[in-house]
Amino acid sequence: MIKIAKNNLLPEDANLILNDVVPKHEFNIHMGTSIKNLQELAEALEIMDNDAFKHHVTKEKNDFSNWVKDIIEDVELSNDLLKAKTRKKAFETVSQRIEQLEKLKSGLVVKDKTNFFTDRFLIGLIFGLALGFVISAIINNLV
Repeated sequence: MIKIAKNNLLPEDANLILNDVVPKHEFNIHMGTSIKNLQELAEALEIMDNDAFKHHVTKEKNDFSNWVKDIIEDVELSNDLLKAKTRKKAFETVSQRIEQLEKLKSGLVVKDKTNFFTDRFLIGLIFGLALGFVISAIINNLV
């Protein structure tokens, strides 16, 4: 299970999120259609009537958000779908996420370099301190 959070996505993760789910985990929409990936979810949200949407999204539940979290394993999209109270907003949310994932999958998204350099700096700092202690111990033993 990948349980992907917002800033930890790799191109491989994007590919997994966009792939088809196994048949037993397909989402069965109230109007009779089965959905096996995010693209099909977006297409269904675009054409379904509001009554079908309201069957899956109420004050008490959001079947789309639950499926995305539990089966697709995209926590960010799941959280965004919880905020989408209309069919149109849910469609836009899923479509934007697909676009973001496609860009990441193709390598067009630039990673946050601040985190990269901060991580490398901390690793270098720790390594430098450890090396300093080792050299200091060696010098003290020689003197």
